[in-house]
Amino acid sequence: MSPTVVMDRRSRRTRTAGSLWCRWAQRPPRWLPLLEPLSSAIARADLRRRLTGRTTPPDRPRVVSVGALRAGGSGKTPVVLDLAEGLAATGRRIAVVTRGYGSAETGPVIVDAADGACGDEARMIAAGLTAAVIVQSRDRSAGLRLLRERCPDVDIVLLEDGHQCAGAGRHLDVLILDRWRVSDGRLAPETGLRLPWGPWREGASGAARADVWLLPMGEDEQPPDRWDGGPDILGFVRRPALPEGVAAPLGMPYGVVSGIASPKRFEADCAALCGSEPAVIARFDDHAAYTRRDVDALLGTGNAAGVGVWLTTAKDRVKLSSLWSGRTPDLRTVSLDLFWRGSANLAETVLSRLED
Repeated sequence: MSPTVVMDRRSRRTRTAGSLWCRWAQRPPRWLPLLEPLSSAIARADLRRRLTGRTTPPDRPRVVSVGALRAGGSGKTPVVLDLAEGLAATGRRIAVVTRGYGSAETGPVIVDAADGACGDEARMIAAGLTAAVIVQSRDRSAGLRLLRERCPDVDIVLLEDGHQCAGAGRHLDVLILDRWRVSDGRLAPETGLRLPWGPWREGASGAARADVWLLPMGEDEQPPDRWDGGPDILGFVRRPALPEGVAAPLGMPYGVVSGIASPKRFEADCAALCGSEPAVIARFDDHAAYTRRDVDALLGTGNAAGVGVWLTTAKDRVKLSSLWSGRTPDLRTVSLDLFWRGSANLAETVLSRLED
């Protein structure tokens, strides 16, 4: 089999930062310890400002934040979708407030999945949660105010990527942990170098603000037990999937295109789904605004490599669909289905916490 062709269209800044973060995580340069205290102090001051600006929210609607300590690539959006669907299945009226990365709209606006002015994640969430109200707003507190004014029947609001956001009070925090260790039977969150020297927004102590910890796990792993007074701990397995009735391109050369924070993880998911490595990989910046020229280049490279189908993320699909219309080969969406480890799923755990 021919080696994979990699089309890396990410900016030099993105590629350089990713390379340096990986290198520094293994072996920090000698000068970094001199600057790390200053950057950590600045980060702590900024976080204090954000937390101090939060007010206690009204009793209704109940506000639940879903976030992470790491910037990008933690799987927050699939968790929000899964949680919203689980809560809606109990008869609750659900809304989601998201920042709207990649959009020129400052908001707050109620999102239409077909509105190209809205951010890709906001449109993807709106397309996946047709019965929910989706609000895009850079100022999440302004988005919450709009919801209370326009949609007073909403029972629960999910703040997407809300663990560090300023101003927006919440009743419950759900946190995805990217790194942890188990010590003396207890789970201890871990992080690494903070921005700009690494991908972490804050240190491990930020996990103490959360009421529920979520652990991405392997198929055969189980989460540690919760300890008295500690957060609920749930493990989840991410499984890539194609839409119902669509077969994986087994044995067929395929391409993968994505504009996300962690493209290598998605590419590995596609390889697991298809049973082979992709013939072509195309990487774009997170929240990339694709052009017709980009699609022409993808298809040209793919045709030369014999690609019979392209795979992409749901977030990228909302931007690529109109540009891909009428083109061949097909563009298919790979979703991430979540399966919970533990005595309860996330929706049950959240409702139990909210009712305490």
